[in-house]
Amino acid sequence: MIQKVATLLRSAAFDFGGIIVFYVLLWTAGLKPAIAGTIVFLAVDFVRRRRKHLGFPRIYVLSSALVIVFGFIDLASASPFMIKYEAPISSLAVGVMFALGARGKSIIQELIEQQAPDASDDSPEMRRFFQLMTAMWAAYFIIKAGVYLWIGDIMTIERALEVRPIISFVSLGAMMALCTQGRFLFAVCERLGLLPSPTEPDAPPS
Repeated sequence: MIQKVATLLRSAAFDFGGIIVFYVLLWTAGLKPAIAGTIVFLAVDFVRRRRKHLGFPRIYVLSSALVIVFGFIDLASASPFMIKYEAPISSLAVGVMFALGARGKSIIQELIEQQAPDASDDSPEMRRFFQLMTAMWAAYFIIKAGVYLWIGDIMTIERALEVRPIISFVSLGAMMALCTQGRFLFAVCERLGLLPSPTEPDAPPS
């Protein structure tokens, strides 16, 4: 089961590709290449998802739409005023969606089942584990929104644009790397008593 967790979490990583592409290009090439690169990535990913019948999860649609909408607003404006607020608003919106999606079948579990439907596992302990992972991502994005808002208040827009992509790239990379350690995370949750005990099979009649 723990090995399955690691495989499934890695398969879900592609759902954050739009955000990763945007911030990597923003950091290395600027706003216009970031928007263009994100649109190209999403177009290619749209074809991939249609061919593989993967669907379009809520978090994928929201995060991709926010990146594109805020980017085009800045391109259309005389000065990039929205770029000051894009990062905290989009991070907060994604964090809230994760928080709301941590109940029942969580967003993370939905992402994983769409990526690897044959390997899905809806046992109580796996459902709780994915709820905890969803809550972890919610906390990450909400904290990041606060950090971005603070950076926007103490720095100029130019300086914030230099610092924010570094924070996003490093922190998101760390979160993605952490989520590939499914065996470790599952074992930690078990050790801390955060998961329900597996249902014991009925004893054979004597």
